Amino acid sequence: MARRPFDLPPLTALLAFEAAARNGSVKDAAAELNVTPGAVSRQIRTVEEELGTPLFTRVHRGIELTTEGADLAASISRGLADMSVVCQRIRQRPGSPHLTIAASTAFAGMWLIPRMGAFWRLHPAITVNHLISDELPSPYRSDIDLAIVYGNGAFSGFSSMKLFNDRLYPVCSPEFAAKYPAKTGSELVECPLVRMKSGVVSWIDWEAFFDSTGLKDPGFSGLSMNNYTVAIQAARDGQGVAMGWDRLVRDLIEKGDLVRLTDLEMPAPGAQYIAWPEGRNTDHAAEIFRDWLIQQAYD
Repeated sequence: MARRPFDLPPLTALLAFEAAARNGSVKDAAAELNVTPGAVSRQIRTVEEELGTPLFTRVHRGIELTTEGADLAASISRGLADMSVVCQRIRQRPGSPHLTIAASTAFAGMWLIPRMGAFWRLHPAITVNHLISDELPSPYRSDIDLAIVYGNGAFSGFSSMKLFNDRLYPVCSPEFAAKYPAKTGSELVECPLVRMKSGVVSWIDWEAFFDSTGLKDPGFSGLSMNNYTVAIQAARDGQGVAMGWDRLVRDLIEKGDLVRLTDLEMPAPGAQYIAWPEGRNTDHAAEIFRDWLIQQAYD
């Protein structure tokens, strides 16, 4: 058998895996790809057999990524996002308004993308390309018009404008809250926790939270994740208490997928900012999008 380019599993199988990972469901992935759930499951098995490791575990509400699966899903997502930017640039009609916005995986998936339909309804002629990455983009990239970044507002090579502050508090599924009805900090400490181990220093996790609220971190108990979206999915599935960034989880709380556990909370030490390369004038499309983002932040 001829060796495939880049020594990857079949691309069709990788795309089926990515759709299942992004949707958190084989059934929803099948509907998106217009194939049967069985076909998606077979493609996932193909990838797992090639890599020699499970990529999903089954839970009572569907499927959940393993650590290896989360790493692969994040890598594919970044690659597809980069390809999308290039394809959008190639297909642009001369003179049509467009811009590229960079954002982290969690911010894009949990706050920005769910709101993009509202922007397109207001401005159907403006094409918005997305560059999704958990690293601060280089200000020298010519294809980035705006970026949404977390920090103190001082980003080397960028001018910035505050979008919103945030606050953090424990969240879990309603079923978990019924099983572990913690009301106080001392009771929270005894609960299984979903921890973030991403290597991104801006993510506040339980150690800093407990320190800010005068509690002692009990050390590792529960799960450890390296992707915030996956950590929140684990909390939705009843596997533990996750650290909820209010502006990212608020919609899930309003829908009843998550609930707050205890009244404890802390202010985020930084804020979300809109940033753009220093000294570069933003064009009209970018200004429209920036104004819309600010309106969304205060709605």
